[in-house]
Amino acid sequence: MSKDDRVDKVEKEKRIYQVGLMLRRKPHSFIVDFIRQNWGLERAQAYNYISSARKEWRKYFEKLQGDGISYHIAQLRDLKDQAYSRKVIIGRGDNKETVTIADLGLVFEITKEEAKLMGIYPAEKHDISLTKKIIVIGKKKDDDEEECKKL
Repeated sequence: MSKDDRVDKVEKEKRIYQVGLMLRRKPHSFIVDFIRQNWGLERAQAYNYISSARKEWRKYFEKLQGDGISYHIAQLRDLKDQAYSRKVIIGRGDNKETVTIADLGLVFEITKEEAKLMGIYPAEKHDISLTKKIIVIGKKKDDDEEECKKL
């Protein structure tokens, strides 16, 4: 392919998008044949288009994941604001008064969930109790018994 046969940036992006759509449903061999027949490119160039389309998919899903987490964090922060400014009616009859009280327990729980979403809260602790003997594959039987006795 000579320099004159190259496509412009817009056309290349259209092709990468088209290959990206095919990646979801078609095998690589079909995509390579499609590129060779319709665009007159070599096999290596076809794989370059497939690689570029995969990169675009990765970027798209990383953005989606980030946006999703941001959305949920924003929702939790709205809930936390509501928990800080919970209105309670105190009194009876004509002596009713509306007071703003922070539900600190709820604020703490929401903050914990927010931290878990951001990946800065430690993993939850789980207890495991086993009723049967553990068998370790790949070790001698004597080693298994000694390991189990240590536990």
